[in-house]
Amino acid sequence: MKKWAYLVSGVVIGSLIATAGSAFADQIKSLVGKKVTGEYTVIVNGKELQDKGAVIDGKTNVPVRGVSQALGADIRVEGKKILVTSKQEVSASAEGSTKSDKNGNKYMTDSKESLEVLRDSIKNNRIKPAVEGRKNIVAEIEDLRKEEEKSGVKAPVLEAIEKQLAEYDKMIAEDTEELRLVEEALATKK
Repeated sequence: MKKWAYLVSGVVIGSLIATAGSAFADQIKSLVGKKVTGEYTVIVNGKELQDKGAVIDGKTNVPVRGVSQALGADIRVEGKKILVTSKQEVSASAEGSTKSDKNGNKYMTDSKESLEVLRDSIKNNRIKPAVEGRKNIVAEIEDLRKEEEKSGVKAPVLEAIEKQLAEYDKMIAEDTEELRLVEEALATKK
């Protein structure tokens, strides 16, 4: 008799867990397996991004990395979270103050630890993705020029892609200068 009671209670508990789990799964909004039904050109501050926006399940989605880079924000992934931080917030939180030294280096009053975090963020979240994006654009330009030589027809998108390359160059130069200032300030903390 006890065996039947255990068996019945096991089946009841198993049924409750199975239905509760599937009911919970229905509440989670996941885009995995959804169909892309449209595509948009994304323009940030008048600049067209290389990555496209997509309509998925009736909602427009934009490429977070492309938008954040265009706005000068840092982006990083921690587990299943995407963290986007604007340059102003990074600077304010990492600096602790906006004072600058006599040479105009706003990072001189920051702590060694905050400078190290900011340096790593600039290298890994801004410069590295921009260099990779630039490399892809250069390869695309080379392919288009080869195609132009073969066909004798000028590629209409080449000018737009070259503008994107100039934007990447500008971003890399600005971020490299900011990295130089951070490393200059960090050198005084040793």
